[in-house]
Amino acid sequence: MRRHANPASRRATGDRAGHYRRARLAEAFRTEISEIVRFELSDERVDTVAVHHVALNAAGTAARVYVSGDGNPDIDFASTVRALNEAMDFIRGSLGQRLGLHRVPMLHFVFDKALLSAARIEAILDEERVRFAELEQPPQTASEVVDETSP
Repeated sequence: MRRHANPASRRATGDRAGHYRRARLAEAFRTEISEIVRFELSDERVDTVAVHHVALNAAGTAARVYVSGDGNPDIDFASTVRALNEAMDFIRGSLGQRLGLHRVPMLHFVFDKALLSAARIEAILDEERVRFAELEQPPQTASEVVDETSP
């Protein structure tokens, strides 16, 4: 049996290969879960849900699924996440059939707050852009004010 000269390099190569596989699986999970939730789930609480990211643990036994609303501010996110977690068995079964997996990880649905934070930051930046544009305009002189009021 042949041994590697440096076992550390072997582990590093294996870790990288496992990382790429997890990344591909996570992306496949994201795509398929999104399709399952959109077209196969018949719960009105999850009608307007978008799956943004799936984080798979190193062992591949659990995955955290980050979801958010599709821009609808009237959504009750707590009930949406609760409904998705209740439908986890159905989603896992469908996911296993679609991807041909014997072992599908446990799914934990989590509300993704990053999009709300990004929208809030963008609104603040828009307010500051308007305020900055007003500060950049040169002040009007008294003669310009008189010229604008005369016909």
